[in-house]
This record gives sequence, structure tokens and C-alpha cells, in this order.
Amino acid sequence: MSYCDYVNVFQGTGETDIVCPDGIASRWFFIKAGCGNTSPAATVPFGAISVSPYSGGYPTGYGDNLPNSHSHPKHFDGGKGLLGFAHIQQSGTGAMGHYYNFIVVTPRFSDSAVRREPSNEKAFPGYYACVLDGIRCELTAAHHTAFHRYCFPKKGGFVSVDLKKNGLQCPKFIDEDVELKTVETFGKKALVCFLTQGIKVFAALEASSEIEKRGDGILAFAAGNTAELKAAFSLRSYEQAEVYLREADSFDSARQNAEMLWENELSKINIDGVSEERKEIFYSNLYHSLVKPSDRAGESFFYDGNGAFSIDLNTLWDMYKTAIPLIFLINREQGEKLVDTLLLTGESLGFIPNNIGITECCSEHSGQARTLGCYVLLTAYRFGLNVDVKRMLGVIKNDIFADDKKDFTVNGVCESHTWMLDMADCCALTAQVARENGDDVLAELLTPLAEQWRKCYDPETGLLDGKSSYYEGTLYNYSFRQMVDMKARIDIAGGSKRFVKLLDDFFGYGAPPVILPTDPDNYEPVREGMKLGRFEGFNNESDTEAPFSYIYAGRQDRTCEIIRAGMENMFKTGRGGLPGNNDTGALSSYYVFACLGIFPVAGQDLFLIGSPTVKKAAVHLYNGNTLRIFAENNSEKNIYVAGVTFNGEPVPDFMLKASEIISGGDLVFIMTDKPPHVSGGEKNGTVYN
Repeated sequence: MSYCDYVNVFQGTGETDIVCPDGIASRWFFIKAGCGNTSPAATVPFGAISVSPYSGGYPTGYGDNLPNSHSHPKHFDGGKGLLGFAHIQQSGTGAMGHYYNFIVVTPRFSDSAVRREPSNEKAFPGYYACVLDGIRCELTAAHHTAFHRYCFPKKGGFVSVDLKKNGLQCPKFIDEDVELKTVETFGKKALVCFLTQGIKVFAALEASSEIEKRGDGILAFAAGNTAELKAAFSLRSYEQAEVYLREADSFDSARQNAEMLWENELSKINIDGVSEERKEIFYSNLYHSLVKPSDRAGESFFYDGNGAFSIDLNTLWDMYKTAIPLIFLINREQGEKLVDTLLLTGESLGFIPNNIGITECCSEHSGQARTLGCYVLLTAYRFGLNVDVKRMLGVIKNDIFADDKKDFTVNGVCESHTWMLDMADCCALTAQVARENGDDVLAELLTPLAEQWRKCYDPETGLLDGKSSYYEGTLYNYSFRQMVDMKARIDIAGGSKRFVKLLDDFFGYGAPPVILPTDPDNYEPVREGMKLGRFEGFNNESDTEAPFSYIYAGRQDRTCEIIRAGMENMFKTGRGGLPGNNDTGALSSYYVFACLGIFPVAGQDLFLIGSPTVKKAAVHLYNGNTLRIFAENNSEKNIYVAGVTFNGEPVPDFMLKASEIISGGDLVFIMTDKPPHVSGGEKNGTVYN
């Protein structure tokens, strides 16, 4: 089988299948919206186009979900069904302020706008197909261009093109039309310019028959047995959009090229020693990790020229821990384009934007989220990518000392403790890099700021204090992140033993199973469940690194238990196979790293060792080296790591430098069925050193 054959593009498009996890996973309060919020869009890796069936569902335009924060999503009236096919979607995001879904194309036999249930849906990397009213619908994509093909069973069919469509059909959102600036038709071609959220988008359309105008913002062209349409999009000009139309000669050649691109990207990680089902889950998640960000080089609306421009970073908040480090490991071109985007944007604006999308809010002055862009740059540096260190330090310094961060840099406080931790940690990491590169002045400037994080913790509880608000969680969800100085963090908790006890309480060791809320209209069970202060189960980036914090206190066995329980219970095949918002690949890339048994610590020269689910793996790194992973005696029962070596040398404290990882070599795990240093091997007990 090819790597593409293992990918289930529909993974995460439906309501999450997991209702009653077992083992330690049953102790977690799993409340995030139970849908991955992905779409089966046809796209290429990091493509600017993602052409997808469109229903108006939240937030990708596919399915029938309404926005919510409960374990069972609400659905909008009217049931499932498609309104047509749109061209640019988000991927796995939650509450985005603005949505894409530009230009909806619909094959028809009449002008009536009806929602139609698709049949015979099929999707593969780079391809989607279904049947609507007997019409065979097929989609594929090149980097900037969507390809449509419709086969009609009888005469009288036509294809309509709604140029004003933007956004969602959900009742909680205004389905605003885009502002059409220009619409011109030239026989089988049409040029369109529209304004969406302050950003101009240019589109070039080419159909298989003459295009005519039909009312305000509606184009149409007649179909014979087959109708085809190409739609290319540019953020720069009509001329550039027309150039993109030539990216592929035909629908079939575009489809073949898309499959080739995906096969090349997916082949960068080979796994063995798992079931066919687990291979499907792994490569489906690897696929979703590499859909975004979108590479729109040469089309920045922040700066002129042909420089890099990576967008759909929605937001860096979700991506910086896992999705971006994964890209950095295996794709030099996209990794360095992302770095260049942040540097160029930072130099142009004077700060790093909190996200970048086709929307006027992409440069929104959100200090905390911008700080995460600094983590991205520091991670790239630690991974050995081509980073201009002087430029990087300049951009980070400007962002840290921006006017909206003076509360931190001058007064030593932030509007939330989570922001405070991000800022202090970023200062510590940047100071390290500055010293390594001879900038002692910057290092000395940042060093006292790096100590401010201590103010956020309560020495009596050993946790973050209750004097702050905590977005999408409680103080518990944010209390166990990996700071630069984890020794000091553990000392604040009262030592390793107490730190482990706090972690055990957070993950529910020794506690009864949690009853999860099932009624989306009743928020009271959610409110009561939040009082538990419990782990949210690999569906929210605020606490997904917490299982690895055990390592700093000498209890890597706990890390193994939690990671294995999460991977086995909460990731599945099929539409319901993701336990929450995929958040632009963040959740999927977490799964990829967990299966490999390694976890990157953002901004640090550090990987932490987990419990691999594979017996063998080969990660083909961006620099031509290969990281080979061997998990001897691995099985469903042998979840613990009795020992681990890298290139024949013992790995101390279950920690490897990122610089070692990227050098390649053999990472060997010796797996066992009992915690190596816990008497009796009590899996879900409370035994301590």
C-alpha cells in the first residue's frame, strides 16, 4: 500500500466517537467540543487552495456543527447536506472570528437553492468526490488552483458560481457577503476581485463552456455530459491569478500531481510494528499535520516583494508546541518560509502578529499570542534551521518591548498569569540564545524579566494562584507546563514528591471515573466538572504537555501510562476519530510525536522521552539525516520504558537535545510491562518513591 492509501481524509469531520474512555483516561474531564473540525478538502501539502464540499457548518463549512464547548455538538436545523463547493477552508480551528469559504460552485438542474445530501462520498489526499442528484462531482487541487469536474446524467444541467459567498450558515454567525469590486467575463473566462475583511482577493475562472452573468454576483455556464471549471486565487493581482491557472494542464494531471506531492510528504516518516488500523490513524494524523499553514509566497499584504508568506496560522497559540516543530523536523523549505514570514512581518509591523489569515484582524495586537511567535523562531534556531540570528533577536526584542507589553517589562505584571509565564519563559530562552551569540547586553536586559514567572505561583498550593483568569480551562490546566527552570518550579511545589502528588491529582489517579456531560443545552454539569481541576484529555493545548512534566520529578512511568491511555482511547479511525478541535494540525502532530515516543519542548534545545506505540520508525529529517526508532519488546502491555539509548549511549533522565535528534541516529527503547522503579507495578495507584 502507498502512504496515501492509509490516510482517512474524513478523520475529524464528524462528532467524536469517544464517549466513555477506560482506565486512567476515564478520570479526565473531557469537555471540549467533540469534533475535530476538519474538512475533506482537496488540497496539496501547505496549499493555498483547499477546495471542499460546503454546507455552512462550523467552522470549516463542512458538516452540520454549531459552535459549542460541550462534549456533544449541537446541529443546525435543516440537517446535513451540501450547498455546493467552496475553495478555501480553515482546518480544525475553533472560535475563529472570520471564515473563508469563498466562491461557492454548485452543479444544478434548476435555479432553486436547496441543501442536498451527498452520496458515495470518497476522499483521498488531493481528491474529493460525491454524487448530488445523480451528478457525479469531483474536486482536486494544485497549489493555487481548484479543479472541478461534474458529470451530468441527463441534459439541461448547468453550473452556478456564487461570487459573494463568504462565511458560514450557522445562526450564531452572520453570513456576510463579500464586497464585489469587479466582475468581468470573457467567453469561457471570468476575472473577479472581491474585498473580504479588508483584504483584496483576485480570482481567475476558466470553464468548459461560455460563462454568463445571472443576477447579482452569480455566474453560470452550461453543462453537456461533463462540465469543468478551474478557479485560481491570488492576493496580488488578476495577472497572478491567471498565471496560477496554468499550474496543471487538466483535472487528471492535477490529481496525479497532488497525490505525488502527498506521497512524498507522508513518506518522510515510516512506521512499523503496528496494526493496519493504527497505521491508518497515524498517517491520517500526519496528513492533517501538513495541510496548514498555507504557503502564499510573494503575496504578503504586510510587505512588498516576493518574500515568504505563510498564512492560516490560526493561531500560533495552538500550533507552536507540536505542529510547527513537526514541520521544522521534516520540511526545510516550509519551515524556513515560516521563519522568514515571521521575521519579515515582524520587521514590517514592528511586532509579530497573533495570527495571519485572509482577514483584517490578522495583525491584531494580542501580546500573549504574539509571544508564541517568538517561541516559533527560537524553536527553529534550536532545530538548526537557517535562521539569521541577529535579525531574529531584533524582532523578538522589539516584540517583547512593544508598548502593549510595558506592564510586564516595566511593572513586572501581565493581564493573566498564562501571559506572564509565556513572557518570562520567552525572555529566559532569548537570553540564552543572545549569550550564545555574543549579545551579552540583550541577555542582561532580559535576565531579570525571566524571573517574573515565580510571582504567578502559590507556594502553599504549589500551583498557579487564583488571582488570574484562565482561558479555556482553570489554573490546574496551566500549572504543569515545562518552564526553562523546572527545578525552581518543583521547589515551589514543595519538592518532587509533592509535585508528583499534584500531577496525580490533576490526572485523577486514585479518583473514581468522571461522568461526562452529554446534553449540549445544560451547562451545569460542565460547571461542576470544571471544579475538579482535571486534565482535559488531549483535546486542548493548554495542558497537553503536562504528562511529560512527570519526567522532571523522576516519574517517567506516569508519562508512559497517560500517553498510552490517551493514544489508545482518544484517537480513532473515521469521521469521529479526533477528540477535539484539531487546531490547524496541533492535535494531530501531538499524536505523531506521541507514537514516536518523543516530545519537543517549544523554544528549548530539548526533547522529552515518552512511550512509543510503534516498534520501528524512520524519520527522514529536513537535513538529509534519519532518526531511526526501535522499541524492543513493545506491545499493548509493555508500555513502560526500562531503558533508552541514543547511538549506543544511555539517555540520561529521559531527555535528549534537539541538536542530537536532528543529527540522526538510532534511538532504542527497551519496553517492559512494569514501572521500572515502582514496587508492585501498581498502574493506577498512588505509589511514590
